[in-house]
Order: sequence, then C-alpha cells, then structure tokens
Amino acid sequence: MKLDTKRSQEVSLKILKIVTDVCEKLNLNYYLMYGTLIGAVRHKGFIPWDDDIDIMMPRKDHDILVNYFFSNPTALRGLELFTPYNNKKYPYMITRISNPNFKILIQNEELYGMGVFIDIYPFDGLGNNLGEALRIEKKGDRLSSLCYLSTRKHFAKENTKGTMKNIVKFPIFLLAKIIGKNYFQRRLNKLKNYSFDNSKYVCCTIWASGGRKDIFKSEWFKNFTYAQFEDYKFRIPIDYDDVLKHVYGDYMKLPDSTKRIGHHFYVIS
Repeated sequence: MKLDTKRSQEVSLKILKIVTDVCEKLNLNYYLMYGTLIGAVRHKGFIPWDDDIDIMMPRKDHDILVNYFFSNPTALRGLELFTPYNNKKYPYMITRISNPNFKILIQNEELYGMGVFIDIYPFDGLGNNLGEALRIEKKGDRLSSLCYLSTRKHFAKENTKGTMKNIVKFPIFLLAKIIGKNYFQRRLNKLKNYSFDNSKYVCCTIWASGGRKDIFKSEWFKNFTYAQFEDYKFRIPIDYDDVLKHVYGDYMKLPDSTKRIGHHFYVIS
C-alpha cells in the first residue's frame, strides 16, 4: 500500500525528533534547511505538499553525529544510518537517517534498503574569496552530477530540459557508468579544503547544484533560535530571512497551484 503524504510526514517528523534530540544532547549545531526551513517560517510545519525533511550541519558537527551513531547504534532507536561508508550500495554523499519499517522504491535506482528518511547536509568551508568559493561549488556540482549519473540503472531525461542537453547527457551518462561512483565520491571528499568556522563562505560541496544560490555566508549560521514545526520546536538560523531570500527570493509567496506538488522520484510503501 502506498504511503500518503500525511503519513510520510508523520514518520519523517519522528526521525527528525530522534536525531535532533541527540544533537541537543551532544550540543551539536544543526538547522532546519531548504524547504523544511520555509515550512517552519511560513507554515509552522511542513509545506503541505512536501514530505521530506532537510537539515544542515557544519561538517565538524555532522561528523561527530555520524561517528556517535556508529559507536552507539542504539541511540538511533531502530532507525538506520545511511552513508557511503557503511552502505556500499548507497549512491549519495549526504547522510540520511531512515525508518526501515517502510520501503522506498526509487525510480531508476538499485535498491539499497532505504525507508522513509530525513536528509542531513554537511556544510564545508569555501574560504574567504567568492571567486574561489564559486570554483569549488562548480566542481562539486559537476562531480555530484557525475556521481548521480553513475548510479542510474538506465539513461533517463528526468529533470534535464532541452534537446541539446539530453543529447550531451547521454555520452556523459555512459562515461560516468564506466568510471563508477567510487571514483567520483573520492574526488568529492577531496573538496574539503577549508573549515566551516574559518570561512566567509560555506556550502554543501558534495551536493552542489545551484551556483551562487548554493553558497552561503557562514555568519548566517553563527547563531540560532527555535521555531515551531508541527508539534515540536527545532533550531533555525537567526538569519533565516537572509538564508531563504538568498535561495528562493520571495519565499513567503505561495507557488502557483500547479507547482504545489512533491518533486521526488520515489514511491513509499
């Protein structure tokens, strides 16, 4: 039976609460991010048509959390940790925490045991020069795209628009499949050149895709407050307005009704 959006939201919210309780216990910095941050500010909870949860963590805090779960698996309370280091079939570089009682069927992707999940985006430093930050982000964008293509079961247009882009995409897909994801993951790991705390600019370099919109000022994440999100309160940046305007512009304006849909290529059962 397919899981509806409301039930999926309930499951992912419980995952978020377990994860953030550990972050609070260990005094680790985390922030609601992307659509989840919009949801907290605009809806005091989920965007009604969205069923995923995103948080970001500075790399140092992220790594402490992951290592803690490796050493204390019972702290996950039955949830499962997904990283490329503990699941060789897992095709991404970001961390996911998953509820194994549900299974996700992802279009054009091999099964690797993922259930309903939340995304944890580790943010790395990009230094203090915007030109250098853009160069690193662009390299991360290219490598993460190739890593993604290397793990697809077959060629598909997906979100790629335009005839010429799809013509170019096919030979790149073939090359990525030949090289394999391990190569691209090793290259992505080498982009950790700067610390978060000592950089003016930061980004999730292993999941980059937005150019300037993917690059944030580290000062926006120096302090936090708590915001209502459904039945709980979670950390958001005090400078959340700067963060959201940077990525989305007028984020308080609801999108056209035709665009109020999820954007994921998977089915939850």
